[in-house]
Amino acid sequence: MPEIEEYGEGFKTALICDDNPETQDSINSALKNLNYKIDISTNSADTFEKVRFNQYDVIILNENFAGSTPENNEVLKFFQNMPMISRRHIFLALIGQNFKTLDNMTAFSKSVNAVINKSDIANLTNILKKSIADNEQFYKIYKETLRKLGKR
Repeated sequence: MPEIEEYGEGFKTALICDDNPETQDSINSALKNLNYKIDISTNSADTFEKVRFNQYDVIILNENFAGSTPENNEVLKFFQNMPMISRRHIFLALIGQNFKTLDNMTAFSKSVNAVINKSDIANLTNILKKSIADNEQFYKIYKETLRKLGKR
């Protein structure tokens, strides 16, 4: 019988969309250090299925996930086209080899919360800790207002 996983209130969830085993392990370790319950996606269809049935707090996406190119990443395009009412509740980090880590203008142009250079994966726990905290602070008033209005 498969094990049933429990998600309590306040539980933080993350989805890893990276099919490179080495990078995947590093991302997994960083997210575990930050106390996230982690799912790993194996391909684009799996990602869409997981996102359809789960609300993730953090999603880490490799720009080359599932054989895509940075210009042709269907998972990234999905999140870029997601309605903002849903998208603002997800911290989306994009990993690539040509990014300057935590470059806000590049993140903005890619419609993600943070960009991370592959060479900085060893520091991922600290990078995520800082960038997620910054994102939470940025959206704090917005999310409090939605809660008060009963919208989320």
